[in-house]
Amino acid sequence: MTAQSNARRPNGIHQSDNGYYFAYGGTCKMATQDEIDSALGKVLPHFGVKEMKKQQKEILKCLLADSDCVATLPTGFGKSLAFQTYIPVRRVLDSTHTGRMIVCCPLVSLMHDQVDKLSSIPGIAAAYRGFSESSDKLIQEGSVDIIYASPETLVGDPLWRTALQKLKVDVIVIDEFHTIATWGHGSDGTEKEAFRKWFAHIGELRSLFPDACILALSATCTTQIRKRVLKVLSLKENTYVINMSPNKTNIKLVVAKVPNTVEIAMSWLVDGLRDLKNHFPRTVMYCQTIRDVTRMYTYITEEQPDLVKQVDMFHSHTPQDKKMDILQGLKDTSSSLRLVVCTSALGMGVDIAGFDSVIIYGNPGNTVDLVQEIGRVGRGGHMAIALLLHNSFHLRKSDTEVRNVYQLTECRRMSLMTSFLTVKQLDELKLETGCHTCCDICAEACSCGKCSMLKLEELFAGVEPVLSDSSDNSSSTDFYYTSDSGGESDF
Repeated sequence: MTAQSNARRPNGIHQSDNGYYFAYGGTCKMATQDEIDSALGKVLPHFGVKEMKKQQKEILKCLLADSDCVATLPTGFGKSLAFQTYIPVRRVLDSTHTGRMIVCCPLVSLMHDQVDKLSSIPGIAAAYRGFSESSDKLIQEGSVDIIYASPETLVGDPLWRTALQKLKVDVIVIDEFHTIATWGHGSDGTEKEAFRKWFAHIGELRSLFPDACILALSATCTTQIRKRVLKVLSLKENTYVINMSPNKTNIKLVVAKVPNTVEIAMSWLVDGLRDLKNHFPRTVMYCQTIRDVTRMYTYITEEQPDLVKQVDMFHSHTPQDKKMDILQGLKDTSSSLRLVVCTSALGMGVDIAGFDSVIIYGNPGNTVDLVQEIGRVGRGGHMAIALLLHNSFHLRKSDTEVRNVYQLTECRRMSLMTSFLTVKQLDELKLETGCHTCCDICAEACSCGKCSMLKLEELFAGVEPVLSDSSDNSSSTDFYYTSDSGGESDF
């Protein structure tokens, strides 16, 4: 880890020959590397992990040293482990520690998933605001170690702001920090048309808890968004930055234009579900609105009524108990669940096991959301497929970067990563592209003689292609679909 300036900030991170300083009880004490490793050896087995990755350790050491940190790590990397181990490790190092952690989280499904996992870890009390009256009371009483809440609660609710300020908070985690820009501001960069305006005010947490360090985490953040977020959060000058590429080389990108009518565009999917049933590849299918999710689910289940156990839908208005059933099915590789049709409410950190296929029907408006949806699958490292389907209306609401991914005749992966990587990283990525597992364009030019397809791509390969036309670039305001509520939410 890069050494930070102790002269500028006494409690900042400082690497010496023996270890790292960390602050507690108003003093600064040294924890040697051996002491930290010993503490991790006692804590990690409870999380089902043998060893932390290098970047996870760097984040943990920042927190122990009371230093701000911004980390952009790929989907499925295990970002949450770095901060979830902080309190138990801290207590091994200092048995008198009583500090708490606040995790600012964008989605209820993500909060529930993480709290559910932490419920099996001894010595940690975790809860999210809104789960029940009893858990809310425990949070306010100071009986919860890791408190999950939305921006609407943390900075938008005066009563909760006052209640939480009474607690001793060591660490504030801003999970999925890119949403500060993508949800906290409208397309014009202001709050006027913001999906969830309180995301733009998360930086107020610094003034509410001046002694706490801040950890900002994301899997997808463009260089432009990162600069904006750093300013919003009022991070300190010696903030430690970890930036890994969001590119997942095991996911092949395939783009195709389909007919405007759902029944014609997705008949191949229904045929595949009918023929393969429980052998159909476990697939997540993203639509951009609740209306499209409902339309797609209704079409599939009306065509094949006997598939109701294999197909389900998930969006912000799905009943909570149904959401929990679906989330459990996503974790259980032996589940009969084969296809989940969903909005972005299913995403950002939700544990999805054994899913190596994703269909994105109707492209997201920006590359951040596109990378998020692609990254839901292939988490086990196996080869995976992302099938990006669009009709002649979909691209009209996208930004230039998304249209480039869908329309350019060059490598899709290079186009998608342009907004996320440095020039050096892009040069390195260029050396890795060109094979049939990269994207459909690279596959067409591949001459390895060993090209193969995953089952979902095979099922779609027999569909007659729809040629692109000038309507894709139309600036018409008569859009094919609109959201009933102006956006998808889950809070």
